Amino acid sequence: MSMKSQSIKIGTTQIRVLSTVKGLVSEAKVIEKEIDSFIPDLIVLGLSEGEVEGIRKWDGEPYELSGWDEIYGLSLRKLLGDNSIRLPPPSFTRAIEIADSKNITILGLDMDEETYTDEYTKNISTWQLFKRGRLEKSMVKSGIEGSTPEEIAMNMENSIRQLSGFKKLETLRVEHMVSNLRNNFDNEKILVIIEVSNAESLINLLKES
Repeated sequence: MSMKSQSIKIGTTQIRVLSTVKGLVSEAKVIEKEIDSFIPDLIVLGLSEGEVEGIRKWDGEPYELSGWDEIYGLSLRKLLGDNSIRLPPPSFTRAIEIADSKNITILGLDMDEETYTDEYTKNISTWQLFKRGRLEKSMVKSGIEGSTPEEIAMNMENSIRQLSGFKKLETLRVEHMVSNLRNNFDNEKILVIIEVSNAESLINLLKES
């Protein structure tokens, strides 16, 4: 399974953006090859700093999954087989392992828990939560359509983003990640690993830098 890679240059900084489909085992090998070929000074992930540290300290205990995560995982397994999906996401896990072993700085770009909770409270109404719950129930029955992992990931996100509050929240997350990324333009080569649903938005905002 290949990951989509896009490269842009801002000033003297080369940025390579890898789009990840969360959970795919096959992406671990792609991450290894990308790091070996690109040789980044900095690796940044579409996670919070707390989530990066959580993956480092993961003790092998099963993850607690939301209803959406369960539907997503089942849809991917139906397409690719049981052994094709794993948590924590192999793309992020392998990037952290390699960065730590090679002494490459690795950062989480996403909002910390406090900031995310604050934005969630401001943007997601009780009515939006009710509608998301209804949407989730319908997805349990039908699954998430898609003939590729990328289509499944995008179709799930597009379904959620039909709800304006959740769409706004994702926009704010990407803006936050781009802002954090801009603060690291003193590095010559940056590898960005971000979920496929937010990759294009991040790249478009970076091009406006």
